[in-house]
Amino acid sequence: LVYIGLRDIDHGELEIIHQLNILHYTMEDIQKMGIQTVMSQVINYLSPGPGRPLHLSFDIDSLDPNVAPSTGTTVPGGLSYDQGLHICKTVAQTGVLGGMDLVEVNPSL
Repeated sequence: LVYIGLRDIDHGELEIIHQLNILHYTMEDIQKMGIQTVMSQVINYLSPGPGRPLHLSFDIDSLDPNVAPSTGTTVPGGLSYDQGLHICKTVAQTGVLGGMDLVEVNPSL
């Protein structure tokens, strides 16, 4: 489990992330390191391969509201379109993407 693009995290959420030792990257991390470096580290950490497929759960609200306004939890400073696309392409290029969810989408907004 890895979280990418976190922002607006409350104290309780961060405490759980630390207690469970979940690898996570904030938007500040992505801005400092670049999405390419982050994804390289993520793929290395997850070590996907035959018999070890990946599942991508992509929260649309991880994108900046200027890119994806159709969600109920808009928070400025999210991923750009290109960063979100890079995440998806990088996971797909492993060849072991077993499934993907696109969640938090509300087209009526």
